[in-house]
Amino acid sequence: MNISRKLFLFALVASGIAVLSCGCSSRKSTEELATLANTGDAKSCYEYGVRLLLGRDAARNHRAAFHWLLLAAEKGEIRAAAAIGACYANGLGTQPNSENARKWYRKAADAGHMHAQLELGEHYLNKSPRDAREAVTYIRYAAMQGSAEAAYRLSLCFAEGTGVPAHPALARGWLINAAELGHPRARTILGMPAITQLNTEIDLIL
Repeated sequence: MNISRKLFLFALVASGIAVLSCGCSSRKSTEELATLANTGDAKSCYEYGVRLLLGRDAARNHRAAFHWLLLAAEKGEIRAAAAIGACYANGLGTQPNSENARKWYRKAADAGHMHAQLELGEHYLNKSPRDAREAVTYIRYAAMQGSAEAAYRLSLCFAEGTGVPAHPALARGWLINAAELGHPRARTILGMPAITQLNTEIDLIL
């Protein structure tokens, strides 16, 4: 997996909590965040770590980013837990570790983090030990929160009988849901025109 894809996945996961909390990124300078992070403030540790990982108003430093994100996650910052899951899954600032990725994704997913739910579901589908039923459970959670990608993946699960009995009607229903949320592939399958992707996961990282 190339670095741009890794960073996209991280940004996707790390940004998802904004949907739940209506939060916004800090307007503090990087220097201010660094100072606050050094006091142990969990939110500042998270936001400082994000800037270091993505190179936003700071020199990119994956190892340092991982340090601050892990510190925030251990202090109970759910966004950081999701981000650490992505770091372990993609080898950002640390060695890839599937078990740790699942652990941190699950911590964030169980707290309601939509993108962590989707990523955990994908993890259960594609990484050993696989568990298709658990995968569908978490993908469904994300879909019910309005994730277009999760709705599309759930439609595939019902179409193919992955983790659930095959159910063509539910497969089509979730496909329509994904299309209405702006999922480009779902819209193409249903013959719907392309639209500007508002309210989708991609926009959350901008």
